[in-house]
Amino acid sequence: MSAHRDEADERWRAVLFELVKRANRDAEFRERVEATGAVIDNFEAVLERTRVDHSAPSGMIACRTYWWGFQLEIPHAALAAWTEDTESAEIAAAIGAGVGPVAPFRRRAAAYVASRLAELQNLDRSAGVYVSMTWMAPNIFVPIAITGSATPAW
Repeated sequence: MSAHRDEADERWRAVLFELVKRANRDAEFRERVEATGAVIDNFEAVLERTRVDHSAPSGMIACRTYWWGFQLEIPHAALAAWTEDTESAEIAAAIGAGVGPVAPFRRRAAAYVASRLAELQNLDRSAGVYVSMTWMAPNIFVPIAITGSATPAW
């Protein structure tokens, strides 16, 4: 298996972990996820694992596409620069237009970031955050703190 595939699989496990964790804590979030047709039962074993960030944050907003979905990497500096008055169009411009399967979701991701900016800034541990979306649950965005070390983010 290639290194890219290994990284994609590890990132998928981290996103799935966070999605299940949030769905178990927040009934409204679970309802939104299940409304997409995704089935998230029987994933309690996922909650037992620990997550390690394998790549250091790049310092620039990056978008990586994987077989399971995509992940925005938003560095601390970008999160710190945005205020509650920052509009989603400004965030979308910082993310960039992109091409491929992610393109239609970038504006939606920017709107999510703008509407949840305070939550993302609180989640940030001076290393930034990942905002992920899976193809199985379109328009459901899952934020995860970038830890920058082998320490689990929870």
